[in-house]
Amino acid sequence: MPSRDKLLIHNALRLPALALALAATVGVRVAAGQTVIVRSAPAGATIELTLDSGRVISATADSYGDATLAAPAQTAESEAQMFVDSCGTLVRVLLVRLRPAPPQPGCIRTEIGSVFIMRPVTTFVVDLDGPSASAHVTQGPAPREWVERGAGPARPARIHWGKPQKGLALSAGAGFSTFSRAVDVACGNVSTCQSSNFGGAIALGVEYWIMRFLAAQVGYVQPADVTVSGSGANFRFDSRLQTRMLTVGAKVGGGVGPVRLYGLGGLNRHEATTTTTETVDDATVVVGGVTQTIKGGTQSFGQKSAGWNWLLGGGVEAWFFRWVALYGEVSVAKMKSAPTGGGEGGIDDRALVAIAGARVRLGR
Repeated sequence: MPSRDKLLIHNALRLPALALALAATVGVRVAAGQTVIVRSAPAGATIELTLDSGRVISATADSYGDATLAAPAQTAESEAQMFVDSCGTLVRVLLVRLRPAPPQPGCIRTEIGSVFIMRPVTTFVVDLDGPSASAHVTQGPAPREWVERGAGPARPARIHWGKPQKGLALSAGAGFSTFSRAVDVACGNVSTCQSSNFGGAIALGVEYWIMRFLAAQVGYVQPADVTVSGSGANFRFDSRLQTRMLTVGAKVGGGVGPVRLYGLGGLNRHEATTTTTETVDDATVVVGGVTQTIKGGTQSFGQKSAGWNWLLGGGVEAWFFRWVALYGEVSVAKMKSAPTGGGEGGIDDRALVAIAGARVRLGR
């Protein structure tokens, strides 16, 4: 409905709106009093109109969720504010001069945000989108495209974009990871060494936007394992590095339309496990003219390390829907820690992680 928004006039102090007239049916006829048309409510829902006089007028929504309520004609102008309470199978529209009592339990209230001048021929068209509502007015019959249902000229599909907001959100995604030094450390000075240092990573997160530009976040990241296989003249080995990270930090960002760009920073608690299996072949030596065989063998050893270090990154999220966004994020985590059981070794590396996934907003 691209043209009806132009008919809604806002004013910073009193926000008056034009009045209109419409019939007591969804068709276009001459109005006999104030008319409220509610659209897209739950099918079969009870629709109530409460006036300043205390009078309540009710109707039942049709299969499209539409209902028309007509109030008695008035000869004088009056002022009214509009509030819409969505209560499941009950939708209550309040046209009152003063702010009403809080909504009943289980109801979600939308304040339209204008003071309307109602005349004897005033029509409000209230569009519901889940628990949210918006209202439009016109003078005289409403344009047919405002109230038309069923077969008609094909119209482009409307995309209900979301927008970045405050509140709690959960996220999950997958991508890839790579380490800066893990392969070099594992291969050492071995000339023949094969490695895999690029693989799939997963991430889970929860964040709370305290303000539109500031959030606290906690996440879990599982980078891909780094595997190395090497060999020398009489030995060969296989090594694997497994890491897991818990991240705690903050995000700072700003939104343009449905898109938010943000940077992130904080700490990561990482745990790393390195396991190595080495096989040494049998060797022969000659001592005093006698050939002797030195038996080889296979041995395995592992080491665990854990510690805290810094985390930096950034990302972008696009709220294609009101409650769901797609996001992409890149972060770099410093990993430096000593073995948990003491001794030499540990890990000193940096992990680059790139993730794409979905984010779901919880609550209103």
